Amino acid sequence: MNGLDCLAVTKLDVLDELDAIQVCVAYELDGERIEHFPSSAKGLRPLYPDLRAPFPGWQCSTEDCRKLEDLPDAAMAYLRFLADLMEVPIAIVSLGANRDQTIVVEDPIHGPKRALLSA
Repeated sequence: MNGLDCLAVTKLDVLDELDAIQVCVAYELDGERIEHFPSSAKGLRPLYPDLRAPFPGWQCSTEDCRKLEDLPDAAMAYLRFLADLMEVPIAIVSLGANRDQTIVVEDPIHGPKRALLSA
């Protein structure tokens, strides 16, 4: 209950020019590893991110991509990692502000519960 059915990854295009992309996979709080974000501001003070080894950036524009197959291999590897980490499929990938810059992998409302980009 109250879990995730799918993810919508927005603003993927802002990562286009990065050499590397770091992903926080957990946190260290008082010397202990936790995999959830603290629910109170009090829990944030001694919080340190546990960063995964950086992903290589794709260093090319994704703004004209209209389907998953158009995305650079490094971008697809990053998306697959996110799906695996969160253990839910990615249903939507947004590559800019325009409506036609959104790739709907699977309609999260009306589509069947399957995903083309999943964990």
